Amino acid sequence: MQELINNAGNEKLIFVESLKDLESINGLSKKQLCIAKTNFKDLYLVKKINKKYPNLEIWLTSTDISRKNILLANSSGVKNIVPYPVDIRLIQNYFQKQNKTESLTSEIPNYKSLKGLKVMIVDDNQMNIDLLVETLSVLDLDVKTFLKPIEASKIVGSEKFDLFLLDIMMPDMSGFELANIIKRTKINSDTPIMFISALSDAENKIMGYNVGSCAYIEKPFDVAVVRSQIYNMLKTKSLQDALNDKKETFLVMVTHDLKTPIYAEICALELLNKNRDKMDGMQTEILSDILSAAKYMKNLVENITQKYKVESENLVLQKSQCSLKDIVISCIEDTKYLFEEKGMKYILNCSAKNLFANMDELEIKRVVHNLIINTIEHGISKSKVIMDIKESERFLIFSITNFGIGLEIKNPDDIFLKYVSYADKHKKVASGLGLYIAKKIIDAHGGKIKVESEINKYVKFTFSIPR
Repeated sequence: MQELINNAGNEKLIFVESLKDLESINGLSKKQLCIAKTNFKDLYLVKKINKKYPNLEIWLTSTDISRKNILLANSSGVKNIVPYPVDIRLIQNYFQKQNKTESLTSEIPNYKSLKGLKVMIVDDNQMNIDLLVETLSVLDLDVKTFLKPIEASKIVGSEKFDLFLLDIMMPDMSGFELANIIKRTKINSDTPIMFISALSDAENKIMGYNVGSCAYIEKPFDVAVVRSQIYNMLKTKSLQDALNDKKETFLVMVTHDLKTPIYAEICALELLNKNRDKMDGMQTEILSDILSAAKYMKNLVENITQKYKVESENLVLQKSQCSLKDIVISCIEDTKYLFEEKGMKYILNCSAKNLFANMDELEIKRVVHNLIINTIEHGISKSKVIMDIKESERFLIFSITNFGIGLEIKNPDDIFLKYVSYADKHKKVASGLGLYIAKKIIDAHGGKIKVESEINKYVKFTFSIPR
């Protein structure tokens, strides 16, 4: 083997007959690559050596290389296992690559830019977890590890992560099952998932991508490659998050700046509207149209502002005993010009004897206001709108029904999703935020909201809030 070292012609290379021999060798801090013969029973020494000489890369060489031994060596921190006798070309290629890397030191990523990002590792093998933790140590991440996927599944719905690294074959719950749970959570549904598994067949890879993973890494893996994959994935996610934050900050700023002129316009128009008896028919109609448009803009601005409140969890309910009937009447008064514009008639029925419930008056008013505007926008001219206030033993119930168009809804819950709107089917303009926000507010009150519809007949929205 000394002949191999001589032929390699590199003073940064060292070869030993056993890992135990390294304990008695001086000058290892100046070496870059160590090739050690092994029977795979002395792997416990690798971590000790890596800790003492972090810049020394260890390769193992053996005549007995099996998949099991490769996995054991990788989990101990060994980067490469080569057949014995060692092919000198492997060594030459290694140092050629190292020389190229050294010439590109100015392009080495700034790993510290990821400091504090949260990563979850789930693997039922502690050695695999230790290897991944060591691989990520240079990235300065906040890493949480789990040997039991069931334990991991308990916190993915309440704690935000930036990346999940999942094994596939685990007892009690597979990585695929855990991934599906993650994708169904509110806070981690968009968090990237990477599978790291010894399963190398195409079927498992396809299944991994189908459940939403962004990468599928086979064990044994190259530490440097996996570190680079994880780094670039987290870097891309950080850039996307920063871009989204800027976009949302801009929208909030614009809507905030629009509030004052819109409210001022509405006040001026309502003042003119009080003197509408001095106007002719065309002037009155134009005034009503402008006032309706201004109130629509006001509602749109409020919906955008409210969206960021509910999504940033800044929606704090200020509950008190309020009359639902008084709230509905106030909303009808705010939208009376919209009713007049379309020649629609409204009927308010109230069979509830106790009209009071513990609620946030402003937020419930926002819900009723959104439902009324939605009903008017999607109703037909000169039609009828019926509002009902009812009660049960535990709930106060409000419903609003318009007749004529109806909607063909395959999944009724979809209409409450963000940016979902059926307005384009009826040549209307809508943001798709009103019903989304309404559901968030009702959910926050511990109530329920639903929609019923029959095409060309009616659409009915109903919400209930606990007393």
